[in-house]
Amino acid sequence: MHFVPRLFLPLFCLLFIGCSLSPNELRTAERIMENHPDSALHILQQMSPKRYKSESNHALYGLLLFQVLDKNDKKLQPDSLIDFSIKYYQHQNDNPHLATCYFYKGHIFRLAQRYDEATVMYLKSLDCLQNKNDFALMGKIYADMGDICSIQKDYKEALKKYQLSVDCYKHANKTIDASYIILDIGRTFHFAKNYKTALQYYRHALSQTADSMLRGAALQEIGINYYYSKKYDSAQYYLRQSLRYPYKSTNYAIRCFTLADLFFDIAQYDSAYQYASIALKYRATFFIQRESYRILVNVEYLRKDIKQMGKYMQQYQIYTDSIRKIESQTKSTVLESLHNTSVETNKTKQQNTLITWLAILVIGTSIFIYYLLNKRSKHEKHINEQQFSQQKLSIHKEVVLKHRVALLYKIETIKGEQAIERKKASPLEKEQLDKKLYNHLVHLDDPVFFFREMDTILNNLVSKLNSMDKGITSKEMTWCCLHLLNIPGPDILVLLDYKAQSLIKLKQRLAQKINLANTYELNDFLDGMLFEE
Repeated sequence: MHFVPRLFLPLFCLLFIGCSLSPNELRTAERIMENHPDSALHILQQMSPKRYKSESNHALYGLLLFQVLDKNDKKLQPDSLIDFSIKYYQHQNDNPHLATCYFYKGHIFRLAQRYDEATVMYLKSLDCLQNKNDFALMGKIYADMGDICSIQKDYKEALKKYQLSVDCYKHANKTIDASYIILDIGRTFHFAKNYKTALQYYRHALSQTADSMLRGAALQEIGINYYYSKKYDSAQYYLRQSLRYPYKSTNYAIRCFTLADLFFDIAQYDSAYQYASIALKYRATFFIQRESYRILVNVEYLRKDIKQMGKYMQQYQIYTDSIRKIESQTKSTVLESLHNTSVETNKTKQQNTLITWLAILVIGTSIFIYYLLNKRSKHEKHINEQQFSQQKLSIHKEVVLKHRVALLYKIETIKGEQAIERKKASPLEKEQLDKKLYNHLVHLDDPVFFFREMDTILNNLVSKLNSMDKGITSKEMTWCCLHLLNIPGPDILVLLDYKAQSLIKLKQRLAQKINLANTYELNDFLDGMLFEE
């Protein structure tokens, strides 16, 4: 009779231990997060992930913390927590939790304006959500992807993503979230200068709910829309109304900056200065910060305070450089195309593997047939890899071509604007204008930044030349980059401070260093490096 208690005692202990693996605090925070996010945040902040010996609890803590930080509009940190959760759920093949982790990692990248990395994370999250019904999460993903497309001025794709987000939020019965995306759709039409349609969407969103946060955002967008329509009285009215409502993210800075811009346009410079200064005190994008400094520079210029104007001008240039780096990022649509191609390639590989194993299972004893099927599989794999490589190369060529065309267009545009000044200028003054122009566009006066940008635009050309270990000089590398950007020959002479004969000698030395028979082979050699994988 003593056998029964002895048997049940260890089972009871195991059951107790199993029940205690997920702490009560985690379960409580998860349960109340939706309706009481502030209380959930308080619970989690009183806890430390280090107390959890169980990796599953550690991973869940990181995921819950990021969810509740997002709901409370707090900064998502530290990265190490969500990175741990991603690794754990990857190892466990837990796609539902992994999808959420990928979303928050992407959200971190988006807030840091690292849009290419954010897009990759969002696509991974969607892969994990295939055939799932987590419409709320999909609504967030498509909303963020729409924001990125809109920032990158791909308005048609942005509208597609926003509409997908609205549909998902409606499936999830999240009316307020859907209304915010309707505002984003209106904003996209505004960016495309379709102000009438934009206003219709703003008013539609405003009619959906009495939520004070959304009303403030809607009034903000209506005011901005009237401002760009040059209806200044209406714009000022709605923007001032929006300041009375609560806000999240960068909205308050946007409202103050737009008011500052409006007041500058109507020559109320003190008010413009005041609101631009306020905008800089709140969370804002690089663009809002740069444009706020633009207003401060212009006001100080009118006040003739050259010293203060110089300080603001320095800040304006810093944010201009930051925006330029953001604009050089690979577009979201390109990354999505590459991702989808990769997914299709992987699907094809999986199908081929399945076919091979089925053939082995069915035919088993026939080695000859197995050999033929395996050979066929390898051949198809090779073809798919070639197609993927060709598509990737085609995309890269298109990117290089767009950079060339865009740069040459900017050069011609600026020279056109300087036509009168150039006509009156001496040859030396023209050279100085050209140097200033190119320093502004490609930062030739900052070799580190210039070569880093050239690596990005020209398929790692600078790194490849350096890796050859041929003693290629900075001047020679600069010529290679300018040549591949199709910069006019006379401009290259000015930028390198060379005469025509000196440039010929530079090419000859460069050809000898890389073992070419003559300088005529340089073009083919550089084009080959530019478009190789």
